[in-house]
Amino acid sequence: MRNHKILRNKWKKIRRKRLRQKKASEREELYVKQEQNLLNSPTYQKWLKSHEEIEEFEQKENERNALVLYNEWIEREYAATREWELLQNKLNKIKQDKARKDLLIKLEWEKEQKKIKEIEENKKKEMQLQEEINAKFIEKIEMYINGIGPLPESLNVSTNTRPDQPLCPFFSKVAACRFRDNCSRNHVRPGISNTLLIPGFYKNFELNMRYEREFDIDISLECDEKEAYEKFYDFFEDILVELKNYGQIIELNVCRNQEIHLLGNVYVQYRSRRHSLKAYRNLCGRYYGGRKITAEFCNIPSWSEAVCGLYFKNMCPKGKNCNYLHLYKNPGGRYQSKPQRNRNDSSQCYRENKNFCKLKQEHEENSEINNKRNSSKREKRLKNEKSSTLKWDNTPDRKNKNSVSYNWSSDDD
Repeated sequence: MRNHKILRNKWKKIRRKRLRQKKASEREELYVKQEQNLLNSPTYQKWLKSHEEIEEFEQKENERNALVLYNEWIEREYAATREWELLQNKLNKIKQDKARKDLLIKLEWEKEQKKIKEIEENKKKEMQLQEEINAKFIEKIEMYINGIGPLPESLNVSTNTRPDQPLCPFFSKVAACRFRDNCSRNHVRPGISNTLLIPGFYKNFELNMRYEREFDIDISLECDEKEAYEKFYDFFEDILVELKNYGQIIELNVCRNQEIHLLGNVYVQYRSRRHSLKAYRNLCGRYYGGRKITAEFCNIPSWSEAVCGLYFKNMCPKGKNCNYLHLYKNPGGRYQSKPQRNRNDSSQCYRENKNFCKLKQEHEENSEINNKRNSSKREKRLKNEKSSTLKWDNTPDRKNKNSVSYNWSSDDD
């Protein structure tokens, strides 16, 4: 039973296959007939010819376009190759120029390095020669200070600020001028002398009261004459011990002027130039009270002409603006010559005081005649002023005071 079903299924399958083949053959015959009919029809023939012509035209047009594009591509490639070659040539030229410039720069740099080395070698040689010259010069100075050799000629050379102008009267007398090196007159500075000037050496609260009248303040009440001299005596005894180590002192003066170019100046006159040179060598570059010391040589032809003698009499008409030396009185009058002012003195300060006294006398005579009351008041005021002014003899005694020592130090400290 089972075998019968299998056979039956196979037979059905074969029958279906035959039917399909039959239908396929019939369909093919139909297609062949239709194609034959189309081939025999004139319209179809025309359509085929037109279609073939169109395809041929499209093929030719495509070939022509392809040829045009190919030619354009070849032209672009040729232009690109030429541009690339030009660019490469430019780059090669730039590289060659750069290599040439680098070579020139290298050669110039080598030349400059050689020049720099030569200059440095020359400088070293000059420095060595200068050091040898300086060492010899210092040896000569040391020999002169120790009394073994003569004075070096290069030291004894004075300098002029304006050689074609006349001498400055104030600088030639006090070795200081309010205009400094900007003065229109000539300032002559000696190469070496027996007098040393230490500008701005002495500092005190009293000397800083320069503008008390300008600002209308009572700074002078903070420091009286007695305190000022106590501080000055401490300073004098302290510097005297150091300055005497370098030689015999003839004159030692400390300025009390409140002008900038004379403020705190200290003048030291030794007996010989050898002593002053020794002091100059040891003082310059050191520190006193935290301030660096600078010294210079100066010429003071006459102390009587440099010092304002009217200041000791409290009669200086210029007061703080005087360009002559207003000095502290040294304790016991040591190392200080007394100023001498005669009637025949032709100094400017004396003439101004003389004119001032004449005007004052005329004014007093006129005021006494015009108004007796004012004259009596003026006499009382003058008496009060005389009683209030301190004399030099009333200055404090230095012997009973303990000296305040300031620190002397060298550059190494």
